[in-house]
Amino acid sequence: MKALYCLLVLLATVYADVYNPQSYTDRPCGDDLGNLWLDVIAVVDNSQGMTTDGLSSVAANIATVFSSGTRIGSNTTEPRTTRVGLITYNSVAKVNADLNTFQSINDVYNGVFNDLSAVTDATDSYLATGLQAANALFAAQSFNTTRDHYKKVVIVYASEYKGYGELDPVKVADEMKGSGVYIVTVAYDQGGNGQLLKDLAGIATPGYSFSNTDDSDNVIGEIQGALLQANCFCPTDWDQYRVQFNDKNSYHYGLCLQYVSLQANWLSSKMACHTRWNNSYLATEFSQDKHNFILQVVKSDPGVKQPYKYNVGLSWLSSANNWVWEQPIGIEQVPLQVWSNWDMGYPKNVASTSGVLNLQSGSGTYWENQALMTGAANYVCETYSCDTDNYCDAQLNKKH
Repeated sequence: MKALYCLLVLLATVYADVYNPQSYTDRPCGDDLGNLWLDVIAVVDNSQGMTTDGLSSVAANIATVFSSGTRIGSNTTEPRTTRVGLITYNSVAKVNADLNTFQSINDVYNGVFNDLSAVTDATDSYLATGLQAANALFAAQSFNTTRDHYKKVVIVYASEYKGYGELDPVKVADEMKGSGVYIVTVAYDQGGNGQLLKDLAGIATPGYSFSNTDDSDNVIGEIQGALLQANCFCPTDWDQYRVQFNDKNSYHYGLCLQYVSLQANWLSSKMACHTRWNNSYLATEFSQDKHNFILQVVKSDPGVKQPYKYNVGLSWLSSANNWVWEQPIGIEQVPLQVWSNWDMGYPKNVASTSGVLNLQSGSGTYWENQALMTGAANYVCETYSCDTDNYCDAQLNKKH
C-alpha cells in the first residue's frame, strides 16, 4: 500500500510535465486529475461507531479528493468527466446521491456535507449492504450505458467490520471486482490498532486499502493515486506493462503491449504495428525489466513455440549514425542508451542488417540485427494506454 503510494509520488515528481520519450523511461499513466474520467461511488458508514466528528472528516476527505480540477457530472462536449455517487449504510443502506445527482464540485460539497452531517442512531454496521447498493447503482446507471467503458470505483469509508452469511462483504466485493469494479477502502480506525485496516484489505483491490492512521499522513493523495491507476487501462487483447507480470494489480505504466503471432519481416512488422491501434508502434525495450516483461507476454501466448523469435522496434538509422527505437508516428525516434541486450557476435554489418529481433538462447532472448525486408518473425506492438492524457471512446479509440 505505502510502496504503491511512494512510487506514484516519485513518478508524479518526475513526470510533472508532459511525458517525453527522450527521457529513456517508460511512459507512466496520466496524472492529470483535471481530466479524470471515472464513475465513482463513495460508500460511507454512518453508524454510531463512525461518530459525528468522524463523519464530518469523511465529508471533507471526499470533497477534497475531487477538488483538483476534476470535472464533476456529465458533459456532452467533454467526455473526460467523473460522476460521483454517495451511499450511506449502517444496518441498511441508503442511496443519498445517484450517479447523476452531482453536476459540479459545488454539488459534491453541498451534498456530502449535508448528508454526512450526523451519524444515525444505528449501532450495527454491515458493509455488505452498502456494497450491494453500490453494485445495483452501477448496474442501473453505468454498466450497459454510454459510460459502460468508464472504469468504476467504490471508495469505502468504514469504522468497523462485521458480517457473515448474506451480510459477508467479501462475497459482494469479490463479485464486484470480478466485474471490473475497483474497490478503495479507508479505515476510519479510531482505536488505532490496525485491525480494521487488515480486515478491509480483504475486500479492497490489492494495494488500494488505506487508513486515517497511515504513516504517510496523506490519505487524500493515496486515494487520488488509486483513482489515477484505475483510470489507466488497455483495450482487450493488449497487456498493460506493469511491475509484476503475474500480478495484474501491481503498479502499471501507461503502455500497452500486444504479441502478434503471424510472421512478417521487420519492415512489415513496423508498418503492421502502426495499424493495430491508435498510434501503435513496434515495442521498445529501454530496460532489462521491460525486456523480461515482453518475454513473459510472448510466453503467455497459447500458440507460441520455442525457440522464441520476435521483432522489436530497434533499427539502425543511418542519418543519425545510431540505433534508434520506434515511437508513435510524428514523434522523434529515441536513440539507444544505457542498457543493451546484444547476442554474442552482434550487431553485425548494419549496411545490410538494420532491424532487430529477439531470438531465444537458453532460457532468455537476445537482440540480433537482420535485413529489413528479408526473413520473418512474430512481433510485439506497443501503444499508450487510455488514461487522463488519452480519452478512449466506447470502441476504445483514443480521442485526446
